[in-house]
Amino acid sequence: SHPVSYKATANTNAGDNLDRYLMGRQFMVIFIVFLINRSGAPVPGAELWGLPKWVIDVFLVTGFAMILFTCMVGQLQTQINASLCML
Repeated sequence: SHPVSYKATANTNAGDNLDRYLMGRQFMVIFIVFLINRSGAPVPGAELWGLPKWVIDVFLVTGFAMILFTCMVGQLQTQINASLCML
């Protein structure tokens, strides 16, 4: 009933095209997460709003804040967008 969709799906699912797409997507996700974490790394000796040292150590030095930021901005929003606006 949908010849164009059938041809496109048959083309993408022939051979290992799907495996190559998924592998490329995973490499892109790793690259984006790496860039987000590198761009948000704290400057040594940075202070934030006069917060105690233990708060800065827990969130900035350990990278916990960047883990949360990466999950919220880098992955969660794109997954929600992809689930709502599928191709």
